[in-house]
Amino acid sequence: MLYNSYYISIKLGRNVIIMKLILIRHAESIYNEKKLLQGQVDCELSEKGLKDTKNKSKNFPTDFDICFCSPLKRTKQTAKILVPYLNVIYDDRLMERGLGDWENTHNTDEKQFLMHNKIVPPNGETFEEFDKRIIDFLEMIKRSYSDKKILIVTHGGVIYAIHRIFGFKVRTIENLEMVTIEY
Repeated sequence: MLYNSYYISIKLGRNVIIMKLILIRHAESIYNEKKLLQGQVDCELSEKGLKDTKNKSKNFPTDFDICFCSPLKRTKQTAKILVPYLNVIYDDRLMERGLGDWENTHNTDEKQFLMHNKIVPPNGETFEEFDKRIIDFLEMIKRSYSDKKILIVTHGGVIYAIHRIFGFKVRTIENLEMVTIEY
């Protein structure tokens, strides 16, 4: 596996918490609403997504030192509402997995099954390519921001990838769900 040596080094240090990352998936987008596959399509939040984010912001923690965010509109909108007091750093490595020819098509059970079984959509990003950019981001965070409380506003696929990389159980991540990773 591409990330095997990275995973092993993290696994060995798991009893001592070096870093804490708070990940949050963006709110409902217009593509989520229409049940279309997004991948790297740059779509906005739906009206429900905007409303839900504004509601979540009322009780959202305010003690973050830094926020990293995917540069796609749906994550930018989510971050601007949740942490307007922070300068957000946009990082292309936090973009959703590229789904190639399946982007902007209906999200079917068959496509979900194929993707969960590591089938790459035509012209899509492989899991190895996807994991490599996520690992690159995580290594940069560990190297440069290990003493900070970090919020990452990103996509479900990125959160799944981080879970895979660390050897955690991968599960469905809902819109606006917060996940804490300690390592």
